[in-house]
Amino acid sequence: MHLEGHFTVNASIDTVYAFLTDPARVSRHMPDVRDVIIQDADRFTVTARVGVSHIKGDVVMKLEIRDRRPPVSTTVVGRGAGLASVVDMVTSFNLEVGQGGETLVHWRGDVTISGKLAAFGPQGLLDRIARKNIDTFIDGIRSGLSART
Repeated sequence: MHLEGHFTVNASIDTVYAFLTDPARVSRHMPDVRDVIIQDADRFTVTARVGVSHIKGDVVMKLEIRDRRPPVSTTVVGRGAGLASVVDMVTSFNLEVGQGGETLVHWRGDVTISGKLAAFGPQGLLDRIARKNIDTFIDGIRSGLSART
């Protein structure tokens, strides 16, 4: 599944970059996260509650921040398991300063799901859930940044 989009944040590019690459801060705004274990500045593990149709439970994702290019871009690579499924993902963002000083965030994500949860991909259910969670995450990012600026 490939997803991409963009949004704006009323904060400086340096502030947005620092927020998005800080596992402790950004993970507080990820939807349905139950636990976060931070190994170091680039590696962290997230346990999230997942519900797709009648399948509900936890997925544990090991995430790693790679290819840091402050304050412009980075990539996050992850692999997780749970609910008799495996999830592999690569997400990235590119930042640019908008005309009014706001920061434009261009993001993209590629997710591969195998196992039980993959059965819901052809019906479009996973795509709808992913888009809803992305919208919630973006709202959380904006909220988290407005609380800090």
